[in-house]
Amino acid sequence: MKKLLIAAVGLTGVLASCGGVEVIVDPAIMPVSNLQLKSYQSQYTLPAAYTDTKTGTVYAKGSSIICDNLNTRLSVDVDYNGTINEFGARLEGRDTGTTRFVYSQALGNVYSSNPSTFEFVIAPRTAPLSIGTGKLGAQAIVVTPVNTFTVKGATFVTVQAKSGDGTVSNTVSSVQAIPVADCGV
Repeated sequence: MKKLLIAAVGLTGVLASCGGVEVIVDPAIMPVSNLQLKSYQSQYTLPAAYTDTKTGTVYAKGSSIICDNLNTRLSVDVDYNGTINEFGARLEGRDTGTTRFVYSQALGNVYSSNPSTFEFVIAPRTAPLSIGTGKLGAQAIVVTPVNTFTVKGATFVTVQAKSGDGTVSNTVSSVQAIPVADCGV
C-alpha cells in the first residue's frame, strides 16, 4: 500500500515537472453567468389601467397580476451564458418584506437559447402574501384577463440559476412589483 501511494506521489511530481497539470472540464457543464431577466408574464392580466392607492404606482391595462385566490402560472424569460441545472425564484412582498422561494429539480444542464423561458405555479394565498412548490417548465401560458380584482399588495420577482458544477449566477430582480389581488375570472 505504501509503495502505491509513493508511486502516485512520484508520478504527480513527474507530471507537474512536464509543464503543469491538465484540468479536464466536462463540456456539458459550463458555469452559468450573466443572467438577465428579460421579461415576465403572468397567466392573468389587468382588464383596465389601475392606480395602486398605497403607492400611487400606475399599472397599465394588460399588466401581469398574481391572483391570490387562484393558482397563477408565472413565466420568466431570461438570457444567460453557460448552462443551468437548477433555476430558482424568490418572491418578496413589496409592503411586507416577506419572501418565498422555489427551486426546480435538476434540469440536466440546459444551454441558453437566449431567451430561455422558465415557468412556475404560485398557489393560492402564497405570493408574499406565498409560493407553492410547483415545478419549473418551459411551456407557453395562456393569458387570461381578469373580470374583477381587488389589489392586496405587490411582490417583486428575483431569479437566480445554478450550474451542475455548483456555480451560482447573479440575482436579477423585476424592476416593478407585480400586483397581487383577489380575482374574478
